[in-house]
Amino acid sequence: MSLYETAKYEVLEKEGKFEIREYDPYFTAAITEKDPVETYGFNEIFNYISGNNAEREKISMTTPVLNELEQDNFTTEFVMPGKYRETSPPQPDNERIALKKSEKKQCASVTFSGTVNGDRIKKYEEELLDWLIAKGRIPSGTFRLARYNPPIVPPPMRRNEILIDLQPTL
Repeated sequence: MSLYETAKYEVLEKEGKFEIREYDPYFTAAITEKDPVETYGFNEIFNYISGNNAEREKISMTTPVLNELEQDNFTTEFVMPGKYRETSPPQPDNERIALKKSEKKQCASVTFSGTVNGDRIKKYEEELLDWLIAKGRIPSGTFRLARYNPPIVPPPMRRNEILIDLQPTL
């Protein structure tokens, strides 16, 4: 059981390390990065949830920490606690931090443990795409890396995921 609140979702289908999920709406606090492995923006967002925001409100840490894996840009994003599902969290004082709302959606995921690097990310992106093709499901948007554990957790015990949104089924 995690010490942290996790983005709320329902598992619709599970096959080994792969899942199709339906996520409830949620907000994230996001910052643009250059490298998904070395996420320096983490500290800036941590300062935001520690009270460096317009209302000086401390915001609970949640999981996962997300990295949107675009071609030339990456984001580091903290999922906001469930109390912010319908209302926006406090505005950040740091202009590099953007609040983003994610609407209810279906996603596919593949779970893996260990460390994260570019080769492993690519490997799991390809495995997830192959699984979706076999299922006849169509991905939408960009991949996201989800990390659930602090760096002090030994790599074999870490939970990581690659996620991608899905086009609705007819």
